[in-house]
Amino acid sequence: MKLWTSVAWSVVYLLLLLSLATPLTVITAFFLIVPGILLYTTLSTRGFLLHIAIVWLVASLIVGPIILLQAVYFILPSIAMGVVYKRKGPAFRAVMLGAGTIILDFLLILLISTVFFDFNLTIAIQDMVNVVMAPFQNVADTPLAGSIAWSPELSEQFSTLTVRMIPSTMVVCALLMASIAHAIARPTLSSMGHALPKLAPLRDWRLPRSLIWYYLLCTLLQLFGGEAIHEGFMGTILVNLIPLLQFLFMVQTASFFFFVAYHRKWNPVFPILAIVALLFIPPLWIVGMLDIAFPLRDAMTRTRR
Repeated sequence: MKLWTSVAWSVVYLLLLLSLATPLTVITAFFLIVPGILLYTTLSTRGFLLHIAIVWLVASLIVGPIILLQAVYFILPSIAMGVVYKRKGPAFRAVMLGAGTIILDFLLILLISTVFFDFNLTIAIQDMVNVVMAPFQNVADTPLAGSIAWSPELSEQFSTLTVRMIPSTMVVCALLMASIAHAIARPTLSSMGHALPKLAPLRDWRLPRSLIWYYLLCTLLQLFGGEAIHEGFMGTILVNLIPLLQFLFMVQTASFFFFVAYHRKWNPVFPILAIVALLFIPPLWIVGMLDIAFPLRDAMTRTRR
């Protein structure tokens, strides 16, 4: 990497780090591991450490030393994915390793915060939910009360459900962050002369059929398992596993849309619009389940022949 290019990506990295102190962090956090990947893959270890040290120093002077904790959290998956890219390993391995590192980071930070700083995640989420929902509680005695019936008991139930769904939420966010990073970093590195393997086209993705059986089993347990299962450890597993499986079926649905558009020679805008519709109409994930369960694609290709 040329000096001016590495400096440019270091500036981008600095701006993304500084954004963590603003409301933009909800968006920029998904892109924060990209500069680290590019710098680690294209620079020597000494050059990488020099650029990172300068960026961290400037960020700590502007925001404060607390920013360094967040910087460490995001640089570790960057290094993990960068190692795979340096070795020209498979793209799938890079994405999975990056997502796994993000999850391990979260668990490690949660463990340290709980043991050494007496941090209680449940109480923190309850306080956040109460702050967000306070305006709805304040309208209890107004004409809007009939349409907005929010109570402290409902707030407690919502915060409890939020805590129980942290594992599945973390997995989905980690996969999205690693996938976005790969989607940006791989073509960028290729343009710099670092040819890297890429993921198979989305239209060719086929998830294992066993996911359907897992989903049916989880659904039956949720419907007929009784209160003991819902409130216990098994209930926590179900409340996380079912949304994760539905997310995977949504991915398979998107794959099917692109497959149909490719073989019917439709404009690429059609599958993109279908995916947008999928975000607003979640039950469309059933299409992905059918795509896994039945040879729909084989039937379509045979028809075309």
